[in-house]
Amino acid sequence: MMGALIRIVVVFAAAAGVAVAGEEGLDLDELVGTQWYGIYVVGQKAGYVSVTMGLSELDGTPVVAEKADMRVLMMVGGKRILNWMKFQEVYAVASPHELMLVESENRTSTSTERLHIERDGEAFAVTHLLHGRTMTKQVPASRATLHDALAIQRFVVNGPEVGEGIRFITFDDETLKDVEETATVLEVVEEEWRGQPRRVFVVESKTPRLTTIVRYLEDGTMISCSLGGVMTLRLEEEATARRMPGEGELFEVRREIPVKGLDVDVEEIGTLTLAIVGLPEGVLVESARQSVEKREDGALVVTLTLGSVPVEASVTDEAREQLAEFLESTDEIQAEDERIRKRARRIVRGGNDPVEQTRRISRWVYRHVEGAEFTDYETALDVLIHLKGDCTEHTLLFVALCRAAGLPAREVSGLVYAGPGKRVFGMHRWAQVFVGEWVDVDPTLNQLPADATHVELDTEGDRWFDLLAAFAEITIEVLDVETKKSLP
Repeated sequence: MMGALIRIVVVFAAAAGVAVAGEEGLDLDELVGTQWYGIYVVGQKAGYVSVTMGLSELDGTPVVAEKADMRVLMMVGGKRILNWMKFQEVYAVASPHELMLVESENRTSTSTERLHIERDGEAFAVTHLLHGRTMTKQVPASRATLHDALAIQRFVVNGPEVGEGIRFITFDDETLKDVEETATVLEVVEEEWRGQPRRVFVVESKTPRLTTIVRYLEDGTMISCSLGGVMTLRLEEEATARRMPGEGELFEVRREIPVKGLDVDVEEIGTLTLAIVGLPEGVLVESARQSVEKREDGALVVTLTLGSVPVEASVTDEAREQLAEFLESTDEIQAEDERIRKRARRIVRGGNDPVEQTRRISRWVYRHVEGAEFTDYETALDVLIHLKGDCTEHTLLFVALCRAAGLPAREVSGLVYAGPGKRVFGMHRWAQVFVGEWVDVDPTLNQLPADATHVELDTEGDRWFDLLAAFAEITIEVLDVETKKSLP
């Protein structure tokens, strides 16, 4: 998600001031400059980003390069986590100002990820370096141009009214596809900025995955950018922006929510009813095993039912065709890698029933992957090699093995009860496998089906930022517990 943030920063803060010489051209001299932004998480300083736009050459071709360099420092589970991120987009100077190159790098103390995307005719050649392994592919080239990259600034410079908006193309370097982005003016206000009265445009920008609120001066300068109310960038002087938070100032990512009144063995629970206060709108998923109702006081009443496993399970060829995306091999879930395929064949050998195959894979992952936090293994192959990790790594490897065995599988995020010793709900990752119907499976706990305390959340896009902002204020109350024995 941090990668998505730095991509947004580059687009929104592309130039200190934008002058447009008509639809056919750009005043390139006006695009050159550097801006510095302080990064704040729920009001606490977390780092900074510098955004630079300049003229350069790529293989002898004049280009415009947008670059961002970001540092973010936070506490996660009592441990300091420092992220270094760099991002660059390069556009041709010559019309139609095509996107020629995208590069990104994300580093922590234990891992490095690099992405290099370069135009080759009508295609993009993609090179992805992750944990020392290089993966390559070709995808259709983006239709985005420099005009798209500067669309919002050009829009603001023209003095739009409240309610006016534009549409343009953005290349998503995570999905490697073009997406449509919209920008709408929410408000136009008069404010004092650095001692001078200025006109400020408040713009809502939307992509399929993220919603961002950005504030611009009338010359197109971005002065702030907010994602989900949790992370905000503020235009600052370089020295102010570069000041990193001290020990007592670090934002700590909370991952646990205390709860009382849940003292039974979770595997004996048939139905669990909770009242949850503070969750952002739309985060709770509704499904066959999870229903949601809103009380008059605003609390969300969630009824969780232990899922069932079909007695006669099968995965038909037609189902596999319809669920092809959940059988795909990706850079992170390398289901087609021979090492993963070989391991999957060994695990499921002799088990033709998809439920039995799923059970064997879950049991193998549970027995062989040692529990460990902060391992930073971001691919299933890394987990298979090192056999260490928390719920994220357990689930990553489990999903890859299922797909390699021909079982459609996907990752799920949410909360799970960690008691009775700790008596908290914590952030968790598990899986769903299609065995004629979707079944929740927790390979970290070796549960098929996953117990009834698993609360599924939609954390895609800006909903993750919404959840992070709200997490410290979320409360959970147990309303009712029915054991499997007490159910009819």
